Amino acid sequence: MFFLPLAASLGTLGWRERSANWLSLHAGNIALILVVAIVTWVLGRLAIATIARGMRAGSAGRDRRAKRVLRRSSSTPYERSLEDRLAEKRGALRSQTVSAVLRGVLTFTVVVLAIMMILSEVGLNVGPLIATAGIVGVALGFGAQSVVKDVLSGMFMLLEDQYGVGDIIDVGDASGVVESVGLRSTRLRSLNGTVWFFPNGEIRRVGNMSRLWSRAMIEVRVDYAEDVDKARKAILEAAQAAIAREDIAPSVIGEPTVPGVESLAPDAITLRLLLQVQPAKQWDVERAIRKEIQRVFRKRSIRMAVPENRIYGPDQMAREAAPLESGGADGVAPE
Repeated sequence: MFFLPLAASLGTLGWRERSANWLSLHAGNIALILVVAIVTWVLGRLAIATIARGMRAGSAGRDRRAKRVLRRSSSTPYERSLEDRLAEKRGALRSQTVSAVLRGVLTFTVVVLAIMMILSEVGLNVGPLIATAGIVGVALGFGAQSVVKDVLSGMFMLLEDQYGVGDIIDVGDASGVVESVGLRSTRLRSLNGTVWFFPNGEIRRVGNMSRLWSRAMIEVRVDYAEDVDKARKAILEAAQAAIAREDIAPSVIGEPTVPGVESLAPDAITLRLLLQVQPAKQWDVERAIRKEIQRVFRKRSIRMAVPENRIYGPDQMAREAAPLESGGADGVAPE
C-alpha cells in the first residue's frame, strides 16, 4: 500500500517520461539527503574523535596551566606525577571503548534517519512505519526489560569508567582480559582461552586488576630457626636483582618493601613483599622475583618452612603405643 501513490502518479506516462519526471522531482532531494547524511556522519565522527582525544589527554590541561604558573614564578621545571601519567594511559584505554560504542550509535542513527527521509521523498507514507515502530518499541519495553536493563547498565558502566578494553577484571563467575565492551554485553577471555559473554545488567560487582597500576605481592614462609632480619634482607636483595633485569625494569614503578612479619603459624614465619608495578604486569614481576628468592635463599643457606609430615611405620607405631599400653587407660605408668 505504500507504493500506491507512486504508481498512481507515474502510471499514465511512458517509461522514459516517468523516469525523467521522477528524476527531476526527487533525484535532487534524495542526493541532498544523502549529502546531509554523509556530512552529519563525518562531523559526528570528528566530534567522537575530539572526545577521544580529550579522554586520552587526561590531566594535560592542568599540566599546561601548572607549567605556566611555575614558569612565571621562576620555579623548578614542572614534572608530571606518577598518578597523572597512569591516568593518561587509562584515558587512552577508556577512549577506545567509548569511541567504539559512540561510532556504532552514530552510524545506526544516521542510516535509519536517511532511509526514512528517502522513503518519504519518493512518495511512501512513512507514518504507518513510524507508528508501527512506536508500538514495537512499547512492546519491547515491556517484553524485553532485561535488554533495557543491560543497555542502561552499560551506559553507566562507560560513564563511571569501571573497566575498558584491555583491562583484566573479575566479575565473579569468570575473570580474564576484556576484549569488547558494548551497551548490551561485555566479552572477556579467561586465562585458559575461554571467551565469556556477560550481559551488562547481570554484572553485580567488578574487580579491576589493572586500573592505573597493579601490585605484586609475594608471601615467603621461613623456618623458625632462621633469623627474620636476615631473611628480610635476602628477599629485598632478590627483588632488586629481579628489577635490574632489562625485561622487568620497565614494568616496575615503585620500590620493593617487606614491612615485617606478616603472620606466625605453628610451622612457619610469613614475610610479605609488596611492589607497585605497571597495570597487568604483576604476574611477570612476581615470577621473576620468586626465581631470584630461590637463588638467594640457596646462596645464603636460608631454609624455607616445610609442613611437618610424620610417616608412621609399624615399628614406630609400636614404640609410641608401648607407654600407653604399660600405663593403662590413662597412659600413666604404675608405681
